[in-house]
Amino acid sequence: MIRNLQNAFIAACACAMLAACGGGSSGSGPNTNPIGPSGELATITLDNAQPIAGAVADVALGDGVFGTISDVNFPAIPGPTGVIVDGAAKIANSPELMAASSALLDCAVTGAVDVDVTVSDPLQPSEGDVYALMFMACDDGTGAVIDGGMIMTITDLSGDLESDQFLLGVRMELSAFRVTEGGETTGADGTVSVLIDTRTPPITTITVSTSGLATTSDGTAEAVTDLTVTISEDESVFPTAVSVETSFTLSSPTIGGDVIVSTSLSLQSSGEEYPYVGELRITGAGNSAIVLIALDGNRVRLEIDIDGDGAFDGDAEMTWDELLGLAS
Repeated sequence: MIRNLQNAFIAACACAMLAACGGGSSGSGPNTNPIGPSGELATITLDNAQPIAGAVADVALGDGVFGTISDVNFPAIPGPTGVIVDGAAKIANSPELMAASSALLDCAVTGAVDVDVTVSDPLQPSEGDVYALMFMACDDGTGAVIDGGMIMTITDLSGDLESDQFLLGVRMELSAFRVTEGGETTGADGTVSVLIDTRTPPITTITVSTSGLATTSDGTAEAVTDLTVTISEDESVFPTAVSVETSFTLSSPTIGGDVIVSTSLSLQSSGEEYPYVGELRITGAGNSAIVLIALDGNRVRLEIDIDGDGAFDGDAEMTWDELLGLAS
């Protein structure tokens, strides 16, 4: 198996988990009944605008959306994302496992992972290959214990693998997936698709999408529906120029219902920095709205329209870290 494709496969799985587990805080236990969209838009007020914007930014920026993954070579990564990266690496780097079709792998400390692999060629990934993992109290010594199911399917694969110019699509299905770390549990249920396109260097395009993903964190159930995130990376400059466009509906009891998010102006950053330009529009009940404006790589401004008349009734300026901290 070609190393560049191995890394891209791992990167696709990492992107899927960033959407699933994001940058949000972990909590005391999973909600066994994850919610879907409430169907009722939240009313945006001057009091709740900042926490709503923080929750939206947490989804839009994720945990590393602005960290480039081209030519990725992941180190050990803690937390839920690291769990899946490690799991994907076990598959991508173990042709003998693929040849065996199935195996029960002991985890480093306690527990196990039951793996079923359906592939056309054990030495080379192919479109239609399926990797099914069932984690059973798996503790690999990273500080996280994992339970639940994950099925990864290669949905697209084409291009020139030798020159690292290819299209790779991976669909990840999570079922009762739970990660417990430090006595706190994060959960995810749903399907996330990732498409990585490196066929037109120096541009890499990554698209992450889901029709519905339910998560549990801090004992609170949330849902993201109709999510699309398109990330473009231009490696002709240093640091890598990153551009992100996104749209989704976020449903959470912490914001009082649903909000609809769209990109008014692409978010742009240099390397792994926060966006220095770009706008997101957050729409609630009665066309109430928040416009999130990147001022530079450190600061962001919120312009708030509470009655939907198009005139802003208030604003706030803060650092990106302060804004994302509101989602914790």
